[in-house]
Amino acid sequence: MKFRLPAHYVWLGLAFAVALAYLVGLGGDHIPRNGDELVYAHIARLTAESGHWLPLVSSYDFMRNTKPPLLFWQAMLAGGWGEHWTLLALRLPSVIYSWAIALMVGLLTWKMVRSDAAPLANATANGDSADARQRHALTMGAIAAIIYLSFFTSYRYGRPYLTSAPETFWLFGVFFALAWSPARLLASTWKFPLLAGLAIGIGCLYKSFVMVIPVGFALALCYQAVGAKQAPWKLFRRGILPDGLKVAAICAIGLAMFSLWFAIDPQPGEVWREFVVGENAGKMNSSRGYFATALSGSSGILTILTGYFSNALFLLPVSVGSMVAAWRSYRARAGTTHTLSDAEKIMWLWLLALALVFMLPTQRSTRYLIPAMPALGILIALYWHRIPRIWFSLTLALSLLGALAMGLIGFGAVRATQNTALYSPLFWLFLVLLAAACVLGMVKKRATRPVAALSSFAVLLALAWATAPFNGELGRFRADTVALLQGQAVSVPTNFNGQFERYQFIITGAKIIPYQAEQPVDYTDVDALFKTSRYALVQRRVGQAPCVQCRILDVRWDLRSRQDDKEGTLAAFKTPETYWYAQEYLVERLAP
Repeated sequence: MKFRLPAHYVWLGLAFAVALAYLVGLGGDHIPRNGDELVYAHIARLTAESGHWLPLVSSYDFMRNTKPPLLFWQAMLAGGWGEHWTLLALRLPSVIYSWAIALMVGLLTWKMVRSDAAPLANATANGDSADARQRHALTMGAIAAIIYLSFFTSYRYGRPYLTSAPETFWLFGVFFALAWSPARLLASTWKFPLLAGLAIGIGCLYKSFVMVIPVGFALALCYQAVGAKQAPWKLFRRGILPDGLKVAAICAIGLAMFSLWFAIDPQPGEVWREFVVGENAGKMNSSRGYFATALSGSSGILTILTGYFSNALFLLPVSVGSMVAAWRSYRARAGTTHTLSDAEKIMWLWLLALALVFMLPTQRSTRYLIPAMPALGILIALYWHRIPRIWFSLTLALSLLGALAMGLIGFGAVRATQNTALYSPLFWLFLVLLAAACVLGMVKKRATRPVAALSSFAVLLALAWATAPFNGELGRFRADTVALLQGQAVSVPTNFNGQFERYQFIITGAKIIPYQAEQPVDYTDVDALFKTSRYALVQRRVGQAPCVQCRILDVRWDLRSRQDDKEGTLAAFKTPETYWYAQEYLVERLAP
């Protein structure tokens, strides 16, 4: 008798493995992120050095009160007030938050699938339908968690030291609780409103008081559509009692918690000027006018309308397919007694409310939709078997292209470093197996969905693998070089607000002096380069020498942070070794 591991155990194990893979390369300089991480790290470091919780401290007034204090306090505690100031220590809380979100996604999907009244296609005919449903629910819960962790926004913004993971945990947590027990919580007189208000307040203290608006709107829709069983668009016909007062109380509690920042900060006027007026109200202003920005450009309404799909990246086709499947199911239910479950309605309403609210500012970004991405992961899992196969095949095609791109990046690294042993043979084998699995999934019907569920994260893992050598010895200066620079002023290149902060982790103990420059840069103003320091870091493309009036002390490899538009996209294919990679030299000016 052959032993066969049950499928739900396999998927649970895979979900656990994907979650653990979030730790791969976590402490490295080269992980998917944006420049905001370094701005926040800069503020948190200087605030910790001040020895006080508040006010926040920064080298620049225009990027001091950029976020509420909870984010910076988190880093100060994780970094031991500067004693353990590493990227790994600062980022680990974000990963823990991401794990908690994935757990909520998996648990809620499991509960929703298990309680679904529709019969299972794989239920046995001998009365074992309850056990089959339980196994199926566990499988779909694991798949939902994998899907969420495989969204590019989850990976890019749920690992670095950013606001996205904490904000998502606390705000989505309100709707997770509501979907878990909708009837009881919507009927709650004061317990749920109090706890929801506190959770929203914590989310606001991570991100912004503005988050009260979409959450309050979504809760009002939930009370209307789920609690009162009325159409959401009839929201304002019912009056404000009694559910309207509950929503108002929840929002008031959230705002009251956020306002504690003003009460305890020694400089509340600066908080108002920099954060409320500059950071938030500024996103409602545009010299072009509302409709000019709404209908064109990268900040148009189309950015929000397509945001959930683009946030998924490699899972974009599957996310589109889930919407198509949901619409078909809605049409099929028209005129019948079968309706959406309350939990599913809550997920849809959260998605809808967040998108509608963030169409209003003149500055729009797909990042604003991240708190609702867990809901999208749940809905994809719920409609998993109703999504037409073509959408999974398209996802596999995108993942195949991603695997080829990772191979190109690795090939460029080998050419740049002239080191054929830069990667283990396992790296190339992994890419070959990933590409073969994507092709198999497109060809074999039974393999399509399972491979598609894993292919997206496999590409992200390949990216971490491809950049791993540059997070190691290749991307570091020698230990004696770092020792030489202790307490010394070093000029470093920067091309974005706070980008210079990365060197606090590369040349620990040095006094960082930023100079504005594209990277790599043909920097010729040697006098300016050494105006305030004896040492400087200069980046060059592969094969370019540093400044002629300098003495090279050390060199390391780096990934180019921004590309030159003049090179064109084709340069990534023609010369990947110079498009993606650069060498950074530590130089000392020669005596005249």
